[in-house]
Amino acid sequence: MTVGVVIPAYNSARVLAEAIESVLSQEPPTDRLIVVDDGSTDDTPPVLEKHRGHLEYVRQPNRGPSAARNRGWARLTTDAVIFLDADDLLLPGGLAARLALLRGEGTAWAHTEGYLQGPGEDRRLFSATYPPEGGRPAGWIFSALLCRNFITTSAAIVRRQALERVGGFDESIRGMEDWDLWLRLAVRYPAGYGLEPTFVQRRGPGTLSSDRQAMTRLRYHILVKIRRLFPREVAAAGWPARRSVADAHNQFGYALAAAGRWPEARPFLGASVRLWRWQRRAWWLLFRSAVAPAGGTRASGSPTHEPGPRPPGYGGGEA
Repeated sequence: MTVGVVIPAYNSARVLAEAIESVLSQEPPTDRLIVVDDGSTDDTPPVLEKHRGHLEYVRQPNRGPSAARNRGWARLTTDAVIFLDADDLLLPGGLAARLALLRGEGTAWAHTEGYLQGPGEDRRLFSATYPPEGGRPAGWIFSALLCRNFITTSAAIVRRQALERVGGFDESIRGMEDWDLWLRLAVRYPAGYGLEPTFVQRRGPGTLSSDRQAMTRLRYHILVKIRRLFPREVAAAGWPARRSVADAHNQFGYALAAAGRWPEARPFLGASVRLWRWQRRAWWLLFRSAVAPAGGTRASGSPTHEPGPRPPGYGGGEA
């Protein structure tokens, strides 16, 4: 089985060389390594020049990590793909360990244990910080992933045919785009899992994961999108998963109701109570939306030009 590694890079000159070397030192070696420079303005090109002949260098205008990863894997003809962020490391033996997980019959994708490391911190197991819901990291994990994301981009290996089927990364999402991809994979394929740590995720200050408010907004957008794509699968998920998706719809429904935008709030609130019936506030606001004037009423001082909350990604990925 052949495997290619894709590294998206944006102003990552300080750490990129270590990521590249962690891939090039693998035994057995990767079949192809592609680095996609997403419009960097730092010394990324000179760093890559030092590795000429050992990787393929692709440069594009800044379009975000999803577009960079898609550009990279679309150039591959290998059986499988590994994505490694520019500030992460692939541990010795990590490539071989992941390939072994895909050799099982019917395994389209898999992920492994790894380490988290912040500035000046010791390494700690990734699963200690992001445990899977119900303790099940393998198999049919769609319901567990609806509750929380417990797989980072640098942890996974995916058959290229599976990526083609689900459409790769949604380029309209910047941040948590990996979770969106895992959900679309998990609804179709069981996941493999390896206990051997194969990566180090290194976190610097000011990363998206440190902005809790931004992560919360993205979480709601992604869950609303996934229910739109897979309503039956979400409805059939366990109650923790349905409650998670219901809360995402409530986030938008409550905000629209507070602005007096009842027609826009109604579908969000309706979806919420269909998924999770035992909630008073959503039912009450759904009733209010049903009896509100057809044009709706607007709360005092709320802007008339502001669009309603709409999940990103409807134009990308799958429809």
